[in-house]
Amino acid sequence: MARAAVLILALLSATLFSTTPVNAESAVVLDEMDSLSSTDLGLNGATMDPAGSWVLAYGEESIMKMINAADPSIQVPMPVTGESALNDADYHPGGLTALIVGEDGVALRYAADDHSVTDAGGHEEFDDSSLTAVAWNQGGSWAYVGSDDGTIWRMRASSDGGAEVHVLEGLGTGSEITEIECHGEILLCVVGTTYDGIAIIDRDHAVHWIGGGIYPWNGMVCPITTDVCVFTSGDAIGMVDLDATNPSSSKVSISEISGVGGVFTGIESQDGDRSMILLTPFSLIEHDAGLNASFPWLENSDVVEFDSTVSGERVVATWATDRDSGWILTDRGTILSFHPPSGDSWVDGLMGLVIMIVFPLVIFGVVLSILMSMSPELSHWVTMKIGSEEEKEFSKRDSRRRRRGRK
Repeated sequence: MARAAVLILALLSATLFSTTPVNAESAVVLDEMDSLSSTDLGLNGATMDPAGSWVLAYGEESIMKMINAADPSIQVPMPVTGESALNDADYHPGGLTALIVGEDGVALRYAADDHSVTDAGGHEEFDDSSLTAVAWNQGGSWAYVGSDDGTIWRMRASSDGGAEVHVLEGLGTGSEITEIECHGEILLCVVGTTYDGIAIIDRDHAVHWIGGGIYPWNGMVCPITTDVCVFTSGDAIGMVDLDATNPSSSKVSISEISGVGGVFTGIESQDGDRSMILLTPFSLIEHDAGLNASFPWLENSDVVEFDSTVSGERVVATWATDRDSGWILTDRGTILSFHPPSGDSWVDGLMGLVIMIVFPLVIFGVVLSILMSMSPELSHWVTMKIGSEEEKEFSKRDSRRRRRGRK
């Protein structure tokens, strides 16, 4: 009987603790939808000011849009400065200005006080290079600018109103600079390329190549809450553990994610350690840098159900309005809000409590009942511990009767 009891306990435990694969469902729902223009804007990305109040979007033909982060229907008119594509932008840590870079050596300075856009050096320093990435260092003393031929410059405003620009040493073999991000707490900046891998720029502007050279990196975030930066490429996620004391010892780890249903095209900060990975076709995956884990967030099938037209657009940026809520911006200029489902969430929570608390107690009761029926000694012990006085007296008499029967 003891063997049977063990077998039953094992089967019930397996039922309790096993997990059944289920189809992934979106953690959020789409809600409001609007458009920045009646025509296709051809946006390439967007950047948010340090205060989290305004989002600067940029794209083809020098298009720029200034959008209120909380209410995108509120916008500020921006000038058109030319016809070159704008590829990247970054706010100064002080939040009063931003640098925007693009094709044909275009480097522009945006001033928040009057929303003006002026030349920041541009053609004189960068010739006709296609500038692909820009980032201010932690203190805002220098900005790093990368190009499609692998060159990285450091630049800052000069006393004559222009720019002081220097090419960094120790560059790669000519691979396009796709991303530059500077950590908000650690005095290091991180560079992503199409085939030279990942590099670290230290506080003295020295470049250290640390690996990851087989992937064309196309997105990066450096959450201020951790000492890591997160990269995306195709179906791969790269993690760089930053070593502030010895930058060349920073470690790269890469994980390929299967079954994502799309291709990674970028990554945006969401909340704390958490970021949103952008995919095409239109979908999102949540990545937690602290856990080094990824979770389904917004499925393409749900986007299609919401609006089949917008589902064919490319996500170029997201930003948070709360821990699990925010806005999505597409290349055409469509803006959509997302937030957790709100309908019967309290019912879902109640069912969760039933599953997590009541069900295990029921299983435990069943197991205990079976074991007690198979073991009179166990039944007597349990009765003496938690039974009523009448049950205890009956159990004592039954125990004495069984002992006399064995003699």
